Amino acid sequence: MSALQGISVIECTQGIAGPYCAMALGDAGAGVLKVEPLEGDASRGWGPPFVGDESAVFLGLNRNKRSIAVDTASPDGREVLRRLTETADVMLEDWSGGFARKMELDYESLEKTNSGLVYCSMTAFGEKGPFSDRDGTELVAQAMGETTSSLGGIGDAPVRVGADLANMSTGIFAFQGILAALFQRKQLGRGQQVSTSLLGSLMFMRSTLWAAHSNPDDWYGFHLDNYVKPPDHCYQASDGQFYFTFARGHTPERWHEFIDSAGLTEYKNDPRFKSYQEALGNGRYGYVLQPLWNEAFRRKSFDEIRSLIEEFGGNAWRLNSYPQLFSHPQAEALGLAVEMEHPTAGSIKSTAFPWLLHETPAGISRPPPTLGQHTSEVLSESGYSEAEIESLRKAGTVR
Repeated sequence: MSALQGISVIECTQGIAGPYCAMALGDAGAGVLKVEPLEGDASRGWGPPFVGDESAVFLGLNRNKRSIAVDTASPDGREVLRRLTETADVMLEDWSGGFARKMELDYESLEKTNSGLVYCSMTAFGEKGPFSDRDGTELVAQAMGETTSSLGGIGDAPVRVGADLANMSTGIFAFQGILAALFQRKQLGRGQQVSTSLLGSLMFMRSTLWAAHSNPDDWYGFHLDNYVKPPDHCYQASDGQFYFTFARGHTPERWHEFIDSAGLTEYKNDPRFKSYQEALGNGRYGYVLQPLWNEAFRRKSFDEIRSLIEEFGGNAWRLNSYPQLFSHPQAEALGLAVEMEHPTAGSIKSTAFPWLLHETPAGISRPPPTLGQHTSEVLSESGYSEAEIESLRKAGTVR
């Protein structure tokens, strides 16, 4: 048995945020029906890379789903979707420009025939305010959300965070909101609307940084580093790059012992080395002193450095490449990559589930679907006859 077994989800989203949320629900055992436009989710064309003819992005975000292709802008297509939502537990949508309300597919319209529906709306900038009807890409959201200030050199142009931070975090927070609404439904017997946005998610993700803004007397230190120092490009051993950290609370004597052992005795009386907070990456002098650390570390192998740092209560990690990460014994022990068979792409590998429930574990019941793969199957389950399904297909309402 899975945690969300028996929960049915209608997903009317494209790209990253919505599909990621719906996939998480599916991983937890919900039955997810992906309602795609006739041309398919936009991410089906995002590439390279492709696996065969399939977009790697789509494959990575759409396992554990069935696909039905419907023209929801047509009256018959809207009727198909309305019929599907009458028995659904959850609906996700990322329509913009007031499409849902105009097509009477908004929460207020659909909850009339399904009072238990949990309806999740995903937007770029929220559902009210001057930007409520605007679309927004990952780059736009990061720029508006000030995330681009976290990377790059002081005085240089801002830099986009490489990962799709706005979209992925919005998918995670939508997943949390939906679970909270489902829990509340068990108590009250009614569903509700859940709203998430790229902008709101990014601002929440930055809260540890901005908490320090309430009294920013000193514009340096761990939570404000990115405003006052260049990027941290890690340290260099004789056989590769690495990061290291120390736990807080070293005595001055213990810190000086480490400086001696690292081969930096000549700097022991340098005021910039007076404490590990000042001399390492989380202090005001960290980036200035990094070349001095590297000069000492280049003479040692990473294993020598790690042993030294661990002896003094710290930790050191090599920088992993993508292949190294997935072949790392720790990643293999946790099963952080899973394989499945796809009808056209063959054997494909995907990242595993981000949680572990010991009694009701996540699982993979379906590979990512081909476009409209389950249209006939789903319509038949919803009460459409074979003749009606064929009529909808000939009219171009479904694919």
